[in-house]
Amino acid sequence: MTIASFYILSLILISLMLPTIRQLEFFVATAETGQISRAAAMVNVTQSSITIAIRRLEDMLGYALFTRKSHGVELTAQGESFLRHAQAILSALHEAVEPPTEADSDISDTVNLAVTDTISGYYLPTVWLRLSRLHPRLKLVVTEASRAQIEDGLLTGAYDLGLALTSNLPNPDRYHLRRAMSSPRNLWLAANHPLAMRETVGFADLEDENYILLTMDEHENTMQNVWAEHGFTPNILFKSQSMEALRSMVAHGMGVSILSDMVFRSWSLEGQRILRKPLSDRVPNMDTGIFWLRQTPMRAASRAIVDCICRGS
Repeated sequence: MTIASFYILSLILISLMLPTIRQLEFFVATAETGQISRAAAMVNVTQSSITIAIRRLEDMLGYALFTRKSHGVELTAQGESFLRHAQAILSALHEAVEPPTEADSDISDTVNLAVTDTISGYYLPTVWLRLSRLHPRLKLVVTEASRAQIEDGLLTGAYDLGLALTSNLPNPDRYHLRRAMSSPRNLWLAANHPLAMRETVGFADLEDENYILLTMDEHENTMQNVWAEHGFTPNILFKSQSMEALRSMVAHGMGVSILSDMVFRSWSLEGQRILRKPLSDRVPNMDTGIFWLRQTPMRAASRAIVDCICRGS
């Protein structure tokens, strides 16, 4: 065998051992929609194409990515882990084919960005890495703070930009605001919960259920407004600032909760399964946005950060 033939054979073998971009796209679409039919519509292919791609991907990996249910599919624990890698790979690929312009990469400045704890835990790492790739000479100084502290810091000049949940931002006329992401809120419940077999659930179905309430990042105030709109009074069993405590209690069937998809994970720390169900009653999305004072001139570095974070929103 010649060296050239050996090289070609090696490339073929490697390609057979690695997922294709299309397989990753089909897998992510299925994971995000929960149904093969919806995933097929999202990526504009047939359902059989999705099914074959996922089957081959599972054969390649050596484990199941989904559990098949009557109403769709749900990620396995290994599927949940693989999803994060697949999303990161696709994100990096999209950024690689959209290189920064010379002007963008030459921006050299320091920007002070303040974020809330929810943002720092579930959103910041991805956008920070994106910024560092697109603007390597731009220094980003990030501070974690409450939204009230962010507003005070913008007024005093301590922060240039704030990144927070903006669904109920007070004094909106004071700021320029760009939305970075909008995440649906759904019902969280244990896999063996009696309501788990329902396609959708309404507030009327939750009247006799214990409720686990998250108190971080103004979530309690948001939910109180939602409950008042629907005339619903929850049976609050426990309030906590710990997302993992809430996950554990929901997974063990101690109560239900309503939270956004941005913070959803299918498993508790103990390995107990958590499901999410759409609500038949209207619940607003959790909007994340970046904002700054209207009276403050926008520097090129700050503009680059805003454009980078809000790209595609």
